[in-house]
Amino acid sequence: MAQKELTLFPGCMIPLRYPQIEKAARFFFRTIGVEVSDIEGFTCCPEPWNVKGAGLTEWLTIAGRNLGIAQKHGGDLITLCNGCYSTLKEAKHAFSSDERTVEEVIKRIKSTDLPKPGDIRVLHFADLLSELWEPVISQCVKKRLEGANIAIHHGCHLLRPADVMKFDDPFDPEVLERIIESLGATPVRYRGYTDCCGRAILHRDKSLDVASAKLDSMKQAGADCVVVPCPACFEQFDLGQVEIKRKTKRVFDLPVLHFSQLLALALEADPSSLGLDYHRVPVVDLVSKFLS
Repeated sequence: MAQKELTLFPGCMIPLRYPQIEKAARFFFRTIGVEVSDIEGFTCCPEPWNVKGAGLTEWLTIAGRNLGIAQKHGGDLITLCNGCYSTLKEAKHAFSSDERTVEEVIKRIKSTDLPKPGDIRVLHFADLLSELWEPVISQCVKKRLEGANIAIHHGCHLLRPADVMKFDDPFDPEVLERIIESLGATPVRYRGYTDCCGRAILHRDKSLDVASAKLDSMKQAGADCVVVPCPACFEQFDLGQVEIKRKTKRVFDLPVLHFSQLLALALEADPSSLGLDYHRVPVVDLVSKFLS
């Protein structure tokens, strides 16, 4: 990984709904010795579902402005959210081309006295795990997860479009599985492994049907918990289990963690400091069983 200061792009969902994810990530960054700075001026990435579909030029303009702020500051961007990662990385890819679509966008960005996005990198938390695991992070692990069966849900925007994201094989991802294995746990493959969680489906009942199918598959495969790299996917599986219970009476009782929380626990963070009590599906039994 390039030795360049990292700038945290917090996005909207984590600060507003799930600050425990950010807190876990900041503990993780401090513990492994990675300096992450905060700068003012960022807005919504904007999210890659509704805004992008409503107007590509507007979507690129807002994303370009965020990239321009980071470019002016000089640090590579890191995010804890698949949606932010997708938007910023796809936008940066668009700016590196000569497509006519971006000409007006570049004019708008320059009118705000911000540079056109250049050589900064857009990183996901998962990129950091992949690049620093062997040389740095694995040496800091204090708590191992021996015996835990973990269902990983990657989320659509971490893996696709593959030619832009370039994180892992979109049909047979292994990077996060290897990290789970090195923690002593077993990554569980299940039916629909790389399918969408359903969070972006506007019809909520159909959205929950997709989530329910994945949770059922995870449960049948013997998973003790679900680990995700995205706050939207986290909400779909955590809060979603409450909604599914109300709608269908089905109970899965699968605790859900963001990868930052899992790694913070493995680095011996105090569980009570990570906001685990705010999860809708209780996590305390999982922590007691595998991390006590």
